[in-house]
Amino acid sequence: MQEGSKATVRSAAGSGGSAAAVGRQRWALLAAAIAVFGGLYLRIFTAPPPAGFASPKAAAPAVSSAQAFYRPQLLPNSTAPSVHSATAAEISGRRLRAFWYGGSREGASDVAIYTSVFSPPERTWSPERVLVTRESAQRHLRRYVRKLGNPAVGRDRSGRLWLFFVSVSVGGWAGSAVNLMVSEDEGETWSPPRRLVTSPFFNISTLVKGPPLQFADGTIGLPVYHEMAGKFAELLRLDAEGHAVRKTRLSWGRSSLQPVIVPRSETEAVGFMRYAGDPPNRILVVRTSDAGAHWSAPVKIELPNPNAAIGSVLLADGSLLLVFNDAPENRENLSLAISKDFGTTWRIAHRFEGDPGSPQAPVPEYSYPWIMQDRAGDIHVLYTWGRSRIKHVQFNSAWLEEKR
Repeated sequence: MQEGSKATVRSAAGSGGSAAAVGRQRWALLAAAIAVFGGLYLRIFTAPPPAGFASPKAAAPAVSSAQAFYRPQLLPNSTAPSVHSATAAEISGRRLRAFWYGGSREGASDVAIYTSVFSPPERTWSPERVLVTRESAQRHLRRYVRKLGNPAVGRDRSGRLWLFFVSVSVGGWAGSAVNLMVSEDEGETWSPPRRLVTSPFFNISTLVKGPPLQFADGTIGLPVYHEMAGKFAELLRLDAEGHAVRKTRLSWGRSSLQPVIVPRSETEAVGFMRYAGDPPNRILVVRTSDAGAHWSAPVKIELPNPNAAIGSVLLADGSLLLVFNDAPENRENLSLAISKDFGTTWRIAHRFEGDPGSPQAPVPEYSYPWIMQDRAGDIHVLYTWGRSRIKHVQFNSAWLEEKR
């Protein structure tokens, strides 16, 4: 063999060895990443059982105004052609702080998270301001962000506001991750967003819509759902720093998402879910009697669900309210149902949107409701109105009593 040929052989052998070394290094890095996420995931599944739910009686509201009232209004929107998915929390001075996302369309790169504050004395909302943009999220998360999605806000035991929101780096909503920001001054300033570790599969396909809830030990329960290789719901439990310490399945399969969980006592809660399966299209319900450690299998109730989000709240008097689209196929009406037996039977009490002759949005869609009761006893409902505005309806117990 000639010397040149020997050099060629050695060069080829060296290239093959380098390629093999690079391959081994890549596999080692992948194995290390899997080990890290697997360890975090194992910690979630091996955490001790959760403490009981924080007692709803601890924050029982006072009696609302005796004179019945019902006050609808649209939130300000001077910048975004399309808005969706409102969430809100009561802050100091009986005010509400709301959040939603808006942009040129759902999933667009210009979508941002907005906020506005409602002042009860003036009965007005402040001009909306941008809280999170795709670019700011990308900068703080130190990763590419393609689009932003649903926000959900709640409080921890120390009174801080926790704002969760969805971001997507690759693909559609099935590739989502959940991020957390915290405020100690009623939402005026916020910590930089941080990505939660919720899944061992590259930490993607976790979304949020329903309100967070508190456990008696100070941990936070976060209802989440997944849209990759199925559609199913889970309850995450987060410690005081926002790290997942436990997760519990609420459902399985390909047809349940966007859970809303409503505790009634330290051990008992009911959960409602959007249904995305075969007809009949009905709201799904699950229950727990051991503080969320185990859940019953999802069952359909008599109320319809056109593959749309639901809102629910337990009032101080024990009544359970549900806001939902009262149709199996569209989101052209929005109704209020009331239950006196914690969700076993229901009665339609009011229709917010969709009555013949009532004012219609340019796009007849009324969806993604959020409902809450403030400390004075008034009830607030926020929802998407025609995809162009967020609508706020405030009413009191006296008005509701007239509907019973």
